Amino acid sequence: MTSHRLRLRTASRLHFGLLGWGLHAARQFGGVGLMVEEPGLELVGETAPEWTFEGPLASRAGELVRRIREGGQAEPELPSGARIRIVSTPPEHVGFGVGTQLSLAVVRMVLELAGLADPSIEALARLSGRGRRSGIGMHGFLHGGLIVDGGHGAKDLPPPLLARVPFPEDWSILIVQPPGPPGRHGHDELKAFSGLPPLPDRVADRLCRLVLLGVLPAAVEGDLDAFGQALLELQHHVGSAFAPFQGGLFSSPQSDAMLAELGRLGLVGAGQSSWGPTIYAFGKVSETDRCSIASRFLDRWRLPPSALHWTRAANHGASLEQAD
Repeated sequence: MTSHRLRLRTASRLHFGLLGWGLHAARQFGGVGLMVEEPGLELVGETAPEWTFEGPLASRAGELVRRIREGGQAEPELPSGARIRIVSTPPEHVGFGVGTQLSLAVVRMVLELAGLADPSIEALARLSGRGRRSGIGMHGFLHGGLIVDGGHGAKDLPPPLLARVPFPEDWSILIVQPPGPPGRHGHDELKAFSGLPPLPDRVADRLCRLVLLGVLPAAVEGDLDAFGQALLELQHHVGSAFAPFQGGLFSSPQSDAMLAELGRLGLVGAGQSSWGPTIYAFGKVSETDRCSIASRFLDRWRLPPSALHWTRAANHGASLEQAD
């Protein structure tokens, strides 16, 4: 059993959109998304005489471990105790997939402390309770990059990884958190999905075409404009399908205007991650231009500096190493 102190860091997830749903669909959901370096989640763990959890979202981590221990699902058996300290985490329910990354990080950590260094994706999904709808965060945790998952079929399996593409390192990613309520989650999210009308086949077909012949090849070839055009159209179709539950194409009343403003500032592919309110856009932008764009955008919308940051794609999975 591992006894030294370990540090795990995982990136955040931007979800660009689901690809299909409804009783007639052979596969449910599926989707496309991207892992980004910042904001990230970091935790430290070590075996201890008893279980203790510290830091932001400590109660969620403790509840997850309690369910695993009481369910007797873990192989090998978990340690008799461990100290898990969550060092940093992005805000919850704003479009970063924090719940999935936290759950997977905690499960990965406690399995490592129990002596299992390379758990299967099935084990991670089962113990964490994640991947029940989207597989982007789960595959992103393992591999990073630009991810497409195939949704759920008839078998009770995690959504399969269909494509994983390294994202261009020279594309800057601007992330903005507009003012507004948190995105739907928990029971509220389940209620929204239960009332969501089936996505018409023609729209699902178009979304799949945009991903397969638009988003993915543009990222592989480094064609920023083609990537932006495909992603913009994909976001329009997905936003239209979810409009009855979020009051429009996007969750924040200001998001439409903000996304248009990002386009005028020279960025492309502007859209909303999951239920929002986080929005994003892409560009090949120098450090000087980043400062200029950020300043102009913040002044225009009277936002605090903390509402905006630049990052880049995380083309790697979660890292687990010995802590100092």
